[in-house]
Amino acid sequence: MSSSSLPKKVGQELGDVRSPLPLDRLVPYLEANIKGFKGPLKVKQFKFGQSNPTYLLETTSKHYVLRRAPSGPLLSPTAHRIDREYLILAALNTYNTTLTTAASTSRHVPVPKVYCLCMDKEVVGAGFYVMEFISGRVFQDVRMTDSSQSERKECWKSAINTLTRLSTIPLSALNLPSTFAPLPEEKPYFPRQVTSLLRVSAAQSRAKSKETGKQVGEIWGTDELKPWFQRGAREVARWESERNIGAVVHGDFKLDNLIFHPTEPKVIGILDWELCTLGSPLADLGNMLLPFSFPPVKDTTLLGGGRTDMSLMIGLKGLSTAQSGLPEVQQLEQWWIQGMNNGIGSSSSLTSTWEWPIHGMSWVRSWILFRLAIIAQGIAARAALGQASSADARADSRAIFDFFGKMAWEVKRDFEAVLPEQQQSKAKL
Repeated sequence: MSSSSLPKKVGQELGDVRSPLPLDRLVPYLEANIKGFKGPLKVKQFKFGQSNPTYLLETTSKHYVLRRAPSGPLLSPTAHRIDREYLILAALNTYNTTLTTAASTSRHVPVPKVYCLCMDKEVVGAGFYVMEFISGRVFQDVRMTDSSQSERKECWKSAINTLTRLSTIPLSALNLPSTFAPLPEEKPYFPRQVTSLLRVSAAQSRAKSKETGKQVGEIWGTDELKPWFQRGAREVARWESERNIGAVVHGDFKLDNLIFHPTEPKVIGILDWELCTLGSPLADLGNMLLPFSFPPVKDTTLLGGGRTDMSLMIGLKGLSTAQSGLPEVQQLEQWWIQGMNNGIGSSSSLTSTWEWPIHGMSWVRSWILFRLAIIAQGIAARAALGQASSADARADSRAIFDFFGKMAWEVKRDFEAVLPEQQQSKAKL
């Protein structure tokens, strides 16, 4: 397949190679470690994506995707774990091969094939892995404005159904090593994530610009929101522990990390597994529904409008289907409940059944917004240090991460306004 025969709108546009790869070392390595791989090789870098640099590798016969960790010192030793991405993708591919009956193949999780993992920094300067290139559509705008309303509905339904297939895989079926992540029953997901990410945020806030020497700074509302996040994390963990709930967590499950069939409203690939772990299925649901957790932003110029990452600012909260062209959040949650309960009955070891309203979702919405603020803060920190992988990353992104801190506070405020103070401790967070 030539580059000219690729779909005109892949969703993740290719641009100039901002972080060059040493082809004199890379090509011989790939020829020795990937069956059928043969140079010469053309390299392009994807524009979209803020963390691990990602490249399209074009040979005369096939296309591949290479993801590598950033070069240079990292803000967190647990970030950019290329080896973990490779490990979960390999495990899911193996799991898919065990689904042989007509009923079981409906539980197939669409992920790209992986071909090799290299942790030898001498090859390209950082660890990397190579995977299959899946040709399809990636929607950066959650509203999918170029599609009909019926196609939007079916695409979102496929996304939710794909998520429930991932979230109901029995953890024992993946044979992951104990070093991959602690089991949810041993170390509950949300308490450890809240603790670790608040620590990461504190480190990011101290990052100094190479140009000005100014620190990135804390996210708006950090001190005031900490007790809410810590208490809610413990409550959700208690509720899930009592019901033996645990799942694979993608960590950044959202529309633009999904590849859709070129012509059908069907997910054919899940990308960007950098944050994958084991834990609560509510984490991925909250992330997928994040646009429905804050209202539309009327003036994006206040937040650096005109950048390609402004798709994150598309809020849908309070909009009807007639206004947004999308299913409403309650419908999406109902599809998720149906898929989770079907998965529990057919292939999962979970003992719980889900019902609406979903326990803990108000707290999850607030935390996911703040977690996005931490991610945006990290982008600003890497940009300040000169390590950002996106062509659009900027060090002056304070308005972005402060915005999501404020949105997290508003979800908390709305939740507390609904219930009398004496009932809040007993409420579904």
